[in-house]
Amino acid sequence: MPPFDAGGFQAAGAVRATPHDLLTFIEAHLDPDGAPSQLAAALRAVRRPVLRRGIGHRHVHTIAWFCHPTGGGPMYFHSGATLGQQAFLGFRPDTGTALAALCTRRFRAHDPFLATAYALLAEEE
Repeated sequence: MPPFDAGGFQAAGAVRATPHDLLTFIEAHLDPDGAPSQLAAALRAVRRPVLRRGIGHRHVHTIAWFCHPTGGGPMYFHSGATLGQQAFLGFRPDTGTALAALCTRRFRAHDPFLATAYALLAEEE
């Protein structure tokens, strides 16, 4: 099978990474202060709210993440899909938890994949 050509949607499917790459990326977001200063500043900058919505404006969008409140603090996450795959990445600074969830199946409106990944990350200890 030929490689996926995203054409005009490169931002949606042009990144190729292993699960290890994704976890390394998310772990850097868990502890920005452990990174070199320029990278740390960028990791903190992508947490800044650019849009608030929902009841009481509790749901936040940053330039890179969705941010929802949990009992212990904010939960940052992003999900996406292209033909034949879905992904969910997220982290919770309060618990030191990171989650990279991937699957190779076509998105369907009532597919439990994203809801399950979200619930796993949002779960209180």
